[in-house]
Amino acid sequence: MTKLFGTDGIRSRAGDFPLNPPSILAIGQAIGERLGGPILIGQDPRASSPWIAALLKQGLDSIGVELEDAGMLPTPAVAILTKRTPVRGGIMISASHNSYEDNGIKVFGADGRKLAEGDETGIETRVGELLGLGQDLSATRQADVDPHDVETYRRTPCENHYMELLAERFPSRPWLKGFRIIADCANGAMSTLAPALFASCGAEVSTIHASPSGENINAGCGALHPESLIDHVRKSRADLGVAFDGDGDRSIFVSSTGELVDGDGVLLVMARRLKKDGRLTPPAVVGTSMTNYGLELAFAEEGIALIRVDVGDRYVFQEMLSSGAQLGGEPSGHIIFSDYGLSGDGLLTALKVSEAIVREELTLDELVRGWQSAPQLLRNLRVSEKIPLESLPTVGEKISEIAKRLEGRGRIVVRYSGTEPLLRIMIESDSADTNNAYADELLGVVEKNLRNP
Repeated sequence: MTKLFGTDGIRSRAGDFPLNPPSILAIGQAIGERLGGPILIGQDPRASSPWIAALLKQGLDSIGVELEDAGMLPTPAVAILTKRTPVRGGIMISASHNSYEDNGIKVFGADGRKLAEGDETGIETRVGELLGLGQDLSATRQADVDPHDVETYRRTPCENHYMELLAERFPSRPWLKGFRIIADCANGAMSTLAPALFASCGAEVSTIHASPSGENINAGCGALHPESLIDHVRKSRADLGVAFDGDGDRSIFVSSTGELVDGDGVLLVMARRLKKDGRLTPPAVVGTSMTNYGLELAFAEEGIALIRVDVGDRYVFQEMLSSGAQLGGEPSGHIIFSDYGLSGDGLLTALKVSEAIVREELTLDELVRGWQSAPQLLRNLRVSEKIPLESLPTVGEKISEIAKRLEGRGRIVVRYSGTEPLLRIMIESDSADTNNAYADELLGVVEKNLRNP
Protein backbone atom coordinates (compact mmCIF):
# COMPACT_ATOMS: atom_id res chain seq x y z
CA MET A 1 0.00 0.00 0.00
CA THR A 2 1.34 3.43 -0.98
CA LYS A 3 1.34 5.99 1.84
CA LEU A 4 -0.60 9.05 0.68
CA PHE A 5 -1.45 10.97 3.85
CA GLY A 6 1.17 12.94 5.75
CA THR A 7 0.63 14.96 8.90
CA ASP A 8 -1.64 17.38 7.04
CA GLY A 9 -3.38 15.47 4.27
CA ILE A 10 -2.09 14.45 0.85
CA ARG A 11 0.49 16.78 -0.62
CA SER A 12 2.83 16.86 -3.62
CA ARG A 13 3.78 18.84 -6.70
CA ALA A 14 0.56 19.37 -8.68
CA GLY A 15 0.55 17.02 -11.65
CA ASP A 16 2.89 14.50 -10.03
CA PHE A 17 1.70 11.38 -8.22
CA PRO A 18 -0.48 11.34 -6.19
CA LEU A 19 -1.84 14.60 -7.61
CA ASN A 20 -1.90 13.42 -11.21
CA PRO A 21 -5.28 12.90 -12.97
CA PRO A 22 -5.79 9.13 -12.50
CA SER A 23 -4.80 9.33 -8.83
CA ILE A 24 -7.03 12.34 -8.10
CA LEU A 25 -9.98 10.55 -9.70
CA ALA A 26 -9.28 7.50 -7.55
CA ILE A 27 -8.88 9.63 -4.42
CA GLY A 28 -12.24 11.31 -5.08
CA GLN A 29 -13.95 7.95 -5.55
CA ALA A 30 -12.29 6.48 -2.43
CA ILE A 31 -13.29 9.46 -0.28
CA GLY A 32 -16.87 9.22 -1.55
CA GLU A 33 -17.04 5.51 -0.81
CA ARG A 34 -15.61 6.05 2.67
CA LEU A 35 -17.67 9.05 3.76
CA GLY A 36 -20.79 9.05 1.61
CA GLY A 37 -22.29 12.34 0.57
CA PRO A 38 -22.79 15.14 0.12
CA ILE A 39 -19.20 16.39 0.44
CA LEU A 40 -18.33 20.07 0.95
CA ILE A 41 -15.24 21.17 -0.99
CA GLY A 42 -13.21 24.37 -0.71
CA GLN A 43 -9.96 25.52 -2.23
CA ASP A 44 -7.20 28.08 -1.93
CA PRO A 45 -6.36 30.30 -4.93
CA ARG A 46 -3.36 28.46 -6.37
CA ALA A 47 -3.42 27.76 -10.10
CA SER A 48 -3.97 24.01 -9.82
CA SER A 49 -6.80 24.10 -7.25
CA PRO A 50 -9.77 24.40 -9.67
CA TRP A 51 -8.31 21.63 -11.85
CA ILE A 52 -7.93 19.29 -8.86
CA ALA A 53 -11.45 20.17 -7.68
CA ALA A 54 -12.89 19.26 -11.08
CA LEU A 55 -11.12 15.89 -11.07
CA LEU A 56 -12.25 15.13 -7.52
CA LYS A 57 -15.80 15.96 -8.58
CA GLN A 58 -15.57 13.44 -11.41
CA GLY A 59 -14.34 10.79 -8.98
CA LEU A 60 -17.25 11.52 -6.64
CA ASP A 61 -19.76 11.67 -9.52
CA SER A 62 -18.69 8.22 -10.65
CA ILE A 63 -20.33 6.70 -7.56
CA GLY A 64 -23.18 9.16 -7.28
CA VAL A 65 -21.80 11.26 -4.41
CA GLU A 66 -22.91 14.89 -4.53
CA LEU A 67 -20.37 17.67 -4.09
CA GLU A 68 -21.18 21.10 -2.62
CA ASP A 69 -18.79 23.72 -4.00
CA ALA A 70 -17.79 26.22 -1.30
CA GLY A 71 -15.48 28.15 -3.62
CA MET A 72 -12.36 29.86 -2.29
CA LEU A 73 -12.21 29.41 1.48
CA PRO A 74 -9.57 28.99 4.18
CA THR A 75 -9.05 25.51 5.61
CA PRO A 76 -10.65 26.28 9.02
CA ALA A 77 -13.79 27.49 7.25
CA VAL A 78 -14.17 24.15 5.49
CA ALA A 79 -13.67 22.36 8.82
CA ILE A 80 -16.28 24.34 10.77
CA LEU A 81 -18.81 24.45 7.90
CA THR A 82 -18.49 20.69 7.48
CA LYS A 83 -19.46 20.36 11.15
CA ARG A 84 -22.25 22.94 11.04
CA THR A 85 -23.95 21.90 7.77
CA PRO A 86 -25.67 18.63 6.77
CA VAL A 87 -22.80 17.07 4.84
CA ARG A 88 -20.95 13.80 5.38
CA GLY A 89 -17.47 15.21 5.01
CA GLY A 90 -15.29 18.02 3.73
CA ILE A 91 -12.36 18.41 1.37
CA MET A 92 -9.91 21.30 1.29
CA ILE A 93 -7.60 21.68 -1.71
CA SER A 94 -4.47 23.42 -0.50
CA ALA A 95 -0.79 22.97 0.16
CA SER A 96 -0.98 25.43 3.04
CA HIS A 97 2.29 27.39 3.29
CA ASN A 98 3.99 25.71 0.29
CA SER A 99 4.66 27.51 -2.98
CA TYR A 100 2.06 27.52 -5.76
CA GLU A 101 3.62 24.60 -7.64
CA ASP A 102 2.53 22.27 -4.81
CA ASN A 103 -0.99 21.39 -3.80
CA GLY A 104 -2.78 19.04 -1.46
CA ILE A 105 -6.02 17.39 -0.40
CA LYS A 106 -7.15 17.62 3.23
CA VAL A 107 -10.14 15.52 4.28
CA PHE A 108 -12.54 16.11 7.18
CA GLY A 109 -15.17 13.85 8.67
CA ALA A 110 -18.76 14.97 9.30
CA ASP A 111 -17.68 16.27 12.72
CA GLY A 112 -15.25 18.72 11.08
CA ARG A 113 -12.20 16.90 12.38
CA LYS A 114 -9.36 15.66 10.25
CA LEU A 115 -9.86 12.00 9.48
CA ALA A 116 -8.66 9.38 11.92
CA GLU A 117 -5.64 7.40 10.79
CA GLY A 118 -7.81 4.32 10.24
CA ASP A 119 -9.98 6.19 7.75
CA GLU A 120 -6.92 7.55 5.99
CA THR A 121 -5.49 4.05 5.72
CA GLY A 122 -8.77 2.81 4.30
CA ILE A 123 -8.73 5.51 1.63
CA GLU A 124 -5.10 4.72 0.78
CA THR A 125 -5.92 1.04 0.41
CA ARG A 126 -8.89 1.75 -1.84
CA VAL A 127 -6.89 4.16 -4.03
CA GLY A 128 -4.29 1.45 -4.47
CA GLU A 129 -6.99 -1.00 -5.51
CA LEU A 130 -8.52 1.42 -8.00
CA LEU A 131 -5.20 2.24 -9.59
CA GLY A 132 -4.17 -1.39 -9.67
CA LEU A 133 -7.31 -2.87 -11.15
CA GLY A 134 -6.38 -1.93 -14.67
CA GLN A 135 -9.08 0.75 -14.81
CA ASP A 136 -7.96 3.37 -17.29
CA LEU A 137 -9.26 6.24 -15.20
CA SER A 138 -7.26 8.73 -17.20
CA ALA A 139 -8.78 7.66 -20.52
CA THR A 140 -12.35 7.26 -19.30
CA ARG A 141 -12.79 10.43 -17.32
CA GLN A 142 -9.86 12.81 -17.51
CA ALA A 143 -10.78 14.05 -20.99
CA ASP A 144 -13.49 16.28 -19.54
CA VAL A 145 -10.98 18.29 -17.48
CA ASP A 146 -8.62 20.65 -19.28
CA PRO A 147 -6.72 22.80 -16.73
CA HIS A 148 -7.05 25.82 -19.02
CA ASP A 149 -10.84 25.53 -19.32
CA VAL A 150 -11.69 25.02 -15.65
CA GLU A 151 -13.48 27.88 -13.92
CA THR A 152 -11.17 29.66 -11.50
CA TYR A 153 -11.99 30.43 -7.88
CA ARG A 154 -15.20 32.18 -7.00
CA ARG A 155 -16.99 33.47 -3.94
CA THR A 156 -20.00 31.63 -2.52
CA PRO A 157 -22.41 32.14 0.41
CA CYS A 158 -20.13 29.86 2.46
CA GLU A 159 -17.78 32.80 2.97
CA ASN A 160 -20.48 34.86 4.69
CA HIS A 161 -21.60 31.85 6.73
CA TYR A 162 -18.06 31.36 8.04
CA MET A 163 -17.71 35.06 8.91
CA GLU A 164 -21.01 34.93 10.80
CA LEU A 165 -19.82 31.91 12.80
CA LEU A 166 -16.67 33.79 13.82
CA ALA A 167 -18.40 37.11 14.50
CA GLU A 168 -20.94 35.54 16.86
CA ARG A 169 -18.08 34.78 19.27
CA PHE A 170 -17.48 38.49 19.79
CA PRO A 171 -19.61 41.55 20.70
CA SER A 172 -22.09 42.60 18.00
CA ARG A 173 -21.22 46.29 18.16
CA PRO A 174 -18.13 47.56 16.30
CA TRP A 175 -15.86 46.51 19.14
CA LEU A 176 -12.69 47.23 17.17
CA LYS A 177 -13.65 50.80 16.32
CA GLY A 178 -10.50 52.87 15.88
CA PHE A 179 -8.23 49.80 16.05
CA ARG A 180 -5.67 49.95 13.25
CA ILE A 181 -4.61 46.65 11.77
CA ILE A 182 -2.51 45.64 8.77
CA ALA A 183 -3.28 42.22 7.30
CA ASP A 184 -0.83 40.30 5.11
CA CYS A 185 -3.09 37.79 3.37
CA ALA A 186 -0.28 35.84 1.65
CA ASN A 187 -2.16 36.20 -1.67
CA GLY A 188 -4.17 33.29 -0.37
CA ALA A 189 -7.59 32.23 0.83
CA MET A 190 -7.90 35.08 3.37
CA SER A 191 -7.46 37.81 0.75
CA THR A 192 -11.07 39.03 0.67
CA LEU A 193 -12.46 37.40 3.79
CA ALA A 194 -10.11 38.67 6.52
CA PRO A 195 -10.27 42.39 5.58
CA ALA A 196 -14.06 42.19 5.32
CA LEU A 197 -14.45 40.65 8.77
CA PHE A 198 -12.02 43.07 10.45
CA ALA A 199 -13.85 46.00 8.86
CA SER A 200 -17.24 44.65 9.99
CA CYS A 201 -15.90 44.70 13.56
CA GLY A 202 -15.05 48.40 13.18
CA ALA A 203 -11.30 48.15 12.60
CA GLU A 204 -9.36 50.40 10.25
CA VAL A 205 -7.86 47.79 7.93
CA SER A 206 -4.98 48.01 5.50
CA THR A 207 -4.07 44.97 3.43
CA ILE A 208 -0.93 43.81 1.72
CA HIS A 209 -0.41 40.74 -0.48
CA ALA A 210 -4.15 40.32 -1.03
CA SER A 211 -4.24 39.96 -4.83
CA PRO A 212 -4.10 36.26 -5.71
CA SER A 213 -2.88 35.47 -9.21
CA GLY A 214 -2.75 31.70 -8.84
CA GLU A 215 1.04 31.79 -8.79
CA ASN A 216 1.88 34.29 -6.04
CA ILE A 217 0.46 32.49 -3.00
CA ASN A 218 3.00 32.57 -0.10
CA ALA A 219 5.57 34.12 -2.48
CA GLY A 220 7.79 36.26 -0.25
CA CYS A 221 4.84 37.15 1.95
CA GLY A 222 2.52 35.83 4.64
CA ALA A 223 3.31 33.95 7.82
CA LEU A 224 6.55 32.49 6.49
CA HIS A 225 7.85 35.80 5.17
CA PRO A 226 6.71 38.59 7.53
CA GLU A 227 9.48 41.07 6.62
CA SER A 228 7.26 43.38 4.55
CA LEU A 229 4.55 43.32 7.22
CA ILE A 230 7.08 44.34 9.86
CA ASP A 231 8.17 47.22 7.64
CA HIS A 232 4.58 48.37 7.04
CA VAL A 233 3.68 48.25 10.73
CA ARG A 234 6.80 50.19 11.76
CA LYS A 235 6.11 52.91 9.21
CA SER A 236 2.40 53.23 10.00
CA ARG A 237 2.54 52.51 13.76
CA ALA A 238 -0.58 50.42 13.44
CA ASP A 239 -1.92 48.76 16.57
CA LEU A 240 -1.32 45.27 15.15
CA GLY A 241 -0.05 43.45 12.12
CA VAL A 242 -1.17 39.94 11.24
CA ALA A 243 0.23 37.59 8.59
CA PHE A 244 -1.72 34.54 7.44
CA ASP A 245 -0.46 31.60 5.42
CA GLY A 246 -1.96 30.59 2.09
CA ASP A 247 -4.87 28.54 3.45
CA GLY A 248 -5.45 30.65 6.56
CA ASP A 249 -4.99 28.04 9.27
CA ARG A 250 -2.10 29.87 10.87
CA SER A 251 -1.27 33.47 11.74
CA ILE A 252 1.65 35.30 13.29
CA PHE A 253 1.70 38.86 14.56
CA VAL A 254 3.68 42.08 14.59
CA SER A 255 3.35 44.47 17.54
CA SER A 256 2.93 48.22 17.17
CA THR A 257 6.70 48.63 17.59
CA GLY A 258 7.46 46.13 14.84
CA GLU A 259 8.31 43.13 17.02
CA LEU A 260 7.42 39.69 15.68
CA VAL A 261 5.21 37.49 17.89
CA ASP A 262 4.86 33.86 16.81
CA GLY A 263 2.55 31.10 17.99
CA ASP A 264 4.47 30.64 21.24
CA GLY A 265 3.90 34.28 22.12
CA VAL A 266 0.21 33.93 21.34
CA LEU A 267 -0.04 30.87 23.61
CA LEU A 268 1.48 32.93 26.42
CA VAL A 269 -0.99 35.80 25.93
CA MET A 270 -4.01 33.51 25.72
CA ALA A 271 -2.95 31.31 28.64
CA ARG A 272 -2.49 34.35 30.85
CA ARG A 273 -5.95 35.64 29.93
CA LEU A 274 -7.59 32.28 30.58
CA LYS A 275 -5.81 31.94 33.93
CA LYS A 276 -6.76 35.47 34.95
CA ASP A 277 -10.42 34.69 34.20
CA GLY A 278 -10.25 31.36 36.05
CA ARG A 279 -10.82 29.38 32.85
CA LEU A 280 -7.45 27.67 32.46
CA THR A 281 -8.61 24.34 33.83
CA PRO A 282 -6.62 22.21 33.99
CA PRO A 283 -3.64 24.62 34.28
CA ALA A 284 -1.97 23.24 31.16
CA VAL A 285 -1.31 24.21 27.55
CA VAL A 286 -0.64 21.77 24.72
CA GLY A 287 2.40 22.48 22.56
CA THR A 288 4.61 20.39 20.31
CA SER A 289 8.19 19.20 20.13
CA MET A 290 8.94 22.54 18.43
CA THR A 291 7.51 24.74 21.20
CA ASN A 292 10.30 26.94 22.52
CA TYR A 293 12.07 25.83 25.69
CA GLY A 294 11.84 29.39 26.99
CA LEU A 295 8.04 29.24 26.91
CA GLU A 296 8.11 26.01 28.92
CA LEU A 297 10.20 27.76 31.59
CA ALA A 298 7.90 30.81 31.59
CA PHE A 299 4.83 28.63 31.99
CA ALA A 300 6.46 26.76 34.86
CA GLU A 301 7.04 30.05 36.72
CA GLU A 302 3.33 30.85 36.36
CA GLY A 303 2.17 27.40 37.48
CA ILE A 304 1.17 26.24 33.99
CA ALA A 305 2.24 22.89 32.58
CA LEU A 306 3.32 22.48 28.97
CA ILE A 307 2.22 19.18 27.40
CA ARG A 308 4.28 18.35 24.31
CA VAL A 309 3.01 16.26 21.39
CA ASP A 310 4.26 15.52 17.88
CA VAL A 311 4.21 18.33 15.31
CA GLY A 312 0.81 18.80 13.68
CA ASP A 313 -2.33 20.56 14.86
CA ARG A 314 -4.27 17.28 14.64
CA TYR A 315 -2.08 15.91 17.46
CA VAL A 316 -2.51 19.11 19.46
CA PHE A 317 -6.29 18.82 19.11
CA GLN A 318 -6.29 15.13 20.07
CA GLU A 319 -4.30 15.87 23.24
CA MET A 320 -6.60 18.76 24.12
CA LEU A 321 -9.56 16.38 23.92
CA SER A 322 -7.75 13.77 25.99
CA SER A 323 -6.39 16.09 28.70
CA GLY A 324 -9.19 18.64 28.80
CA ALA A 325 -6.75 21.48 28.05
CA GLN A 326 -8.42 24.69 26.89
CA LEU A 327 -5.60 25.90 24.67
CA GLY A 328 -2.97 24.50 22.36
CA GLY A 329 -0.86 25.38 19.38
CA GLU A 330 2.40 25.52 17.49
CA PRO A 331 5.11 28.15 17.01
CA SER A 332 4.16 28.32 13.32
CA GLY A 333 0.89 29.98 14.29
CA HIS A 334 -1.59 27.09 14.44
CA ILE A 335 -3.60 27.95 17.58
CA ILE A 336 -6.59 25.93 18.79
CA PHE A 337 -9.18 27.16 21.30
CA SER A 338 -11.32 24.50 22.95
CA ASP A 339 -14.47 26.65 22.86
CA TYR A 340 -14.40 26.76 19.07
CA GLY A 341 -11.54 25.18 17.22
CA LEU A 342 -11.25 21.91 15.39
CA SER A 343 -7.94 22.90 13.87
CA GLY A 344 -5.78 25.98 13.65
CA ASP A 345 -7.74 29.07 12.56
CA GLY A 346 -5.64 32.11 11.72
CA LEU A 347 -8.55 34.54 11.57
CA LEU A 348 -10.07 33.42 14.87
CA THR A 349 -6.64 33.78 16.48
CA ALA A 350 -6.28 37.29 15.05
CA LEU A 351 -9.63 38.27 16.52
CA LYS A 352 -8.67 36.80 19.91
CA VAL A 353 -5.35 38.67 19.93
CA SER A 354 -7.09 41.91 18.91
CA GLU A 355 -9.65 41.37 21.67
CA ALA A 356 -6.88 40.90 24.24
CA ILE A 357 -5.20 44.16 23.22
CA VAL A 358 -8.48 46.11 23.33
CA ARG A 359 -9.89 44.58 26.52
CA GLU A 360 -6.67 44.69 28.53
CA GLU A 361 -5.83 48.19 27.19
CA LEU A 362 -2.26 47.02 26.66
CA THR A 363 -0.04 46.73 23.61
CA LEU A 364 0.97 43.34 22.30
CA ASP A 365 4.51 44.05 23.53
CA GLU A 366 3.13 44.51 27.04
CA LEU A 367 1.01 41.37 26.81
CA VAL A 368 4.00 39.15 25.99
CA ARG A 369 6.35 40.80 28.47
CA GLY A 370 8.10 38.60 31.02
CA TRP A 371 9.48 35.75 28.96
CA GLN A 372 12.48 35.27 26.75
CA SER A 373 12.66 32.90 23.83
CA ALA A 374 15.58 30.51 24.10
CA PRO A 375 18.00 30.75 21.15
CA GLN A 376 16.73 28.25 18.62
CA LEU A 377 18.40 26.88 15.52
CA LEU A 378 16.53 25.13 12.71
CA ARG A 379 18.34 23.24 9.97
CA ASN A 380 16.71 21.34 7.11
CA LEU A 381 18.45 18.63 5.12
CA ARG A 382 16.75 17.56 1.88
CA VAL A 383 16.58 13.78 1.59
CA SER A 384 15.73 11.37 -1.20
CA GLU A 385 14.39 8.75 1.21
CA LYS A 386 13.07 9.00 4.77
CA ILE A 387 15.15 6.19 6.30
CA PRO A 388 13.97 5.52 9.89
CA LEU A 389 16.45 7.16 12.23
CA GLU A 390 16.29 4.17 14.58
CA SER A 391 17.91 2.11 11.80
CA LEU A 392 20.92 4.45 11.85
CA PRO A 393 22.58 3.69 15.20
CA THR A 394 25.49 6.09 14.73
CA VAL A 395 23.07 8.97 14.14
CA GLY A 396 20.99 7.94 17.14
CA GLU A 397 24.06 7.80 19.36
CA LYS A 398 25.11 11.30 18.31
CA ILE A 399 21.60 12.68 18.98
CA SER A 400 21.60 11.07 22.45
CA GLU A 401 25.07 12.44 23.16
CA ILE A 402 24.04 16.00 22.27
CA ALA A 403 20.80 15.66 24.24
CA LYS A 404 22.78 14.67 27.31
CA ARG A 405 25.06 17.68 26.95
CA LEU A 406 22.01 19.94 26.68
CA GLU A 407 20.24 18.47 29.71
CA GLY A 408 18.97 21.22 32.00
CA ARG A 409 19.82 24.02 29.56
CA GLY A 410 18.13 23.08 26.30
CA ARG A 411 17.03 20.28 24.01
CA ILE A 412 17.35 18.76 20.55
CA VAL A 413 14.62 17.46 18.23
CA VAL A 414 15.38 15.55 15.02
CA ARG A 415 12.50 14.43 12.83
CA TYR A 416 11.38 14.08 9.25
CA SER A 417 8.92 16.62 7.87
CA GLY A 418 5.44 15.21 7.45
CA THR A 419 4.81 17.24 4.29
CA GLU A 420 8.18 17.66 2.54
CA PRO A 421 11.26 15.47 1.83
CA LEU A 422 13.25 17.06 4.62
CA LEU A 423 15.07 15.99 7.78
CA ARG A 424 14.50 18.74 10.33
CA ILE A 425 16.99 19.45 13.11
CA MET A 426 16.03 21.81 15.93
CA ILE A 427 18.41 22.72 18.75
CA GLU A 428 17.70 25.08 21.65
CA SER A 429 20.07 26.18 24.40
CA ASP A 430 21.22 29.29 26.18
CA SER A 431 23.72 30.07 23.42
CA ALA A 432 23.35 30.50 19.65
CA ASP A 433 26.99 29.52 19.24
CA THR A 434 26.35 26.25 21.07
CA ASN A 435 23.38 25.55 18.81
CA ASN A 436 25.45 26.06 15.67
CA ALA A 437 28.30 23.91 16.93
CA TYR A 438 26.02 21.00 17.84
CA ALA A 439 24.10 21.27 14.56
CA ASP A 440 27.32 21.15 12.52
CA GLU A 441 28.49 18.18 14.56
CA LEU A 442 25.24 16.27 14.01
CA LEU A 443 24.95 17.10 10.32
CA GLY A 444 28.44 15.74 9.76
CA VAL A 445 27.35 12.40 11.18
CA VAL A 446 24.00 12.42 9.39
CA GLU A 447 25.51 13.07 5.97
CA LYS A 448 27.97 10.21 6.40
CA ASN A 449 25.26 7.73 7.38
CA LEU A 450 22.17 8.81 5.44
CA ARG A 451 22.05 7.75 1.81
CA ASN A 452 21.22 11.02 0.17
CA PRO A 453 22.14 11.35 -3.52
